[in-house]
Amino acid sequence: MNIINYKLLNFLNLLSKEDLTEFKKFICSPIYSLGRNYLPMLEELIKYKNADADKISATDLYNAVYPGKKYSGQTLKNRFSELLKLGEEYIIYKGVKNDIVERDSILTKAYLENRMFKFYESKFKKALSYLELQKTDDKKFADIYSLNLRNLWYLNETEKFDKYFTNIYDHSIYSVSMSLISLFDYGIEFLQQVNLNRKYDHNIVLNIVRKIKYEDIFDKKGINESEILNVVKLYYYLFNAFDNLEQESFYFEARKVFNKISASFSDSYKYKFYMIFIYYCTRMQNLGRKEYHAELFKLYNEKLDNGLITDFTENIFPVNNFRDYVFIGIEMGKPDWVINFIKKYSGYLPKKNRENETNLSYSRVSSYLGDYRKALEYVLKVKPYNYMHYLDASVAKLISYYELDMEEEAFLEIDKLIHYVKSHREISKIHKIYNKNFIKIYSKLLKIKFNPSKKEIVNLEGEFKELKFVTKRDWIREKIKLLKK
Repeated sequence: MNIINYKLLNFLNLLSKEDLTEFKKFICSPIYSLGRNYLPMLEELIKYKNADADKISATDLYNAVYPGKKYSGQTLKNRFSELLKLGEEYIIYKGVKNDIVERDSILTKAYLENRMFKFYESKFKKALSYLELQKTDDKKFADIYSLNLRNLWYLNETEKFDKYFTNIYDHSIYSVSMSLISLFDYGIEFLQQVNLNRKYDHNIVLNIVRKIKYEDIFDKKGINESEILNVVKLYYYLFNAFDNLEQESFYFEARKVFNKISASFSDSYKYKFYMIFIYYCTRMQNLGRKEYHAELFKLYNEKLDNGLITDFTENIFPVNNFRDYVFIGIEMGKPDWVINFIKKYSGYLPKKNRENETNLSYSRVSSYLGDYRKALEYVLKVKPYNYMHYLDASVAKLISYYELDMEEEAFLEIDKLIHYVKSHREISKIHKIYNKNFIKIYSKLLKIKFNPSKKEIVNLEGEFKELKFVTKRDWIREKIKLLKK
């Protein structure tokens, strides 16, 4: 029976060439290896890197590592287990070695445990100064919290009670602020879930945060406006913006706070808040508030100017956020901006959907410019592998067919789209509604175009006005106007 350790082989396969070189040095240290020589075993296992473990002979491996000795399966098992533990020690060492904050945390803890208070005092001051210079995000707050909590123990242990009582008050504000950030963050998430019709019988987070009034807690004399309190205020306004969509002032207050303090944020923290702002504006846009197109366009440009393009590189199902930028650019009447955007950022898209997304984007802007042959040329290059690409491509074809008087092709595409929507269960409910309504109106629009009837046009216009959710609403409205003329 083969006793090769699959877990160990998988671990070694995931190490880079540089890591393997460093790991060899690591296991040669007597501190970690306790005097045992693991290098011959590691060298042999590296020869089998990325090989099928079932095809590795345990006997051959043993004879290569221990030539002339009698085979022992138990010895192999022990060495495999020990080498894997050394691998875990190595990645811990590697992580700590490259993380100044983690190193300082471990060192201050060790100084306190060994009652080396003079060394602790010096390291604590340096560690805190270093942390305060770091970019703002939740990790920075958590690291400062942990460091100050440890310092409270030190002050109490060394009977420095004046400092202890002053610090415990400041620490309490910091601790409460972190709790509020967590509550508001969860609150925003749950409000987004409510919008997606996901509800909980008793949501303790929403019950708590709806009772919080920032002004009643923090707008008091004696409480200084610190970095973390400004972040609490930002979260407070954002939560209330989502919870009270009719009171838009909360959103704009959040934007003011963000603009005031975001220069100190880490890129990931800026990105997080931009995505929350974008989600809010998209909600308002979906409620029919067209003025939020301009706000979205502004947010997109700010985000791009900050170099925050993580969402383009992610392989998000069913489609990347890239398409939203194209839609808003077109909605704002900025075709040159859209073309430059596609050229500059399409290369960041995941390889899997890059070509489809790029061709769909060029098709949209060509359609906006009235070049329907070019739009059709681009969309015919699309090879959909998910439902959003299929729906987008099909609707784009139908618009070009209509504009180019390609009646037969249009009716064939309608049949394909109807069948696709019916047979693909993975299509989200809202997209089914939008596209079914589009098909219904478009089919009648097409028939009227080639067989004009004043009565049918009036009926179609009335039917269209009754529909709340329909894709390409502006295009349909324009076509009905032209038919009426």
